[in-house]
Amino acid sequence: MPVTETMVLEIVCDNPNCPGNQLDPADRTDWFFVNREVYGSVTEQFVYCCAACSGTLQAVPVPPPTGPPVELPPPEPG
Repeated sequence: MPVTETMVLEIVCDNPNCPGNQLDPADRTDWFFVNREVYGSVTEQFVYCCAACSGTLQAVPVPPPTGPPVELPPPEPG
């Protein structure tokens, strides 16, 4: 007997100060899906309901760096 698998989405805004929205939590349409990579850190993913909630990504602060500083090689002349 074949198996049928169903996935139900429950999308919520990652901004804890979100004033609310009218977006369908089961449909990705009009949601902002944002990836953030801080060099040397793990890539993070966030979901926001609007540009105001995403702001300049201040809704979810960038954690302070951990570990030793990363030294980049000097630029090649040319």
